[in-house]
Amino acid sequence: MELPKAGKIVIVTSLFRLLFGGYLVGNDLYRFDDGNSALQVLFIYTLIGLFATMFISGKKIVLFCLIGLDSLFIIAQLTFILLSLSKLIDPGLHDPLSNWWSMSIMIVFNSCSLIYSLKTLKEYKVAKALTVTTQ
Repeated sequence: MELPKAGKIVIVTSLFRLLFGGYLVGNDLYRFDDGNSALQVLFIYTLIGLFATMFISGKKIVLFCLIGLDSLFIIAQLTFILLSLSKLIDPGLHDPLSNWWSMSIMIVFNSCSLIYSLKTLKEYKVAKALTVTTQ
């Protein structure tokens, strides 16, 4: 199966997300000394890696999983930022003001992955419609 251009961008974005996730896990473990957060981050980025691997192997249904996961992450990150800035919760060591660049990178990666997953889904639908009309 040949991946469309947007699908290749989804895979490349996922690989960069995995590298960044490794940094976040190390940061949580050694800088913040927060093992629970490191395990949660490891689980999240393991899911991303699993979905990317399944997508490369030809399972197109995984695009819906990636879209749902990225949508959930964007909503959760923006909610966490708003609640932290409004002082409704105590963010502790994960304060968005002191970690603004990592929060920004997470939102950018999630947004890029979401946008290109949607584009890939659209390209697959167009390709499927073209093959049906040519037969």
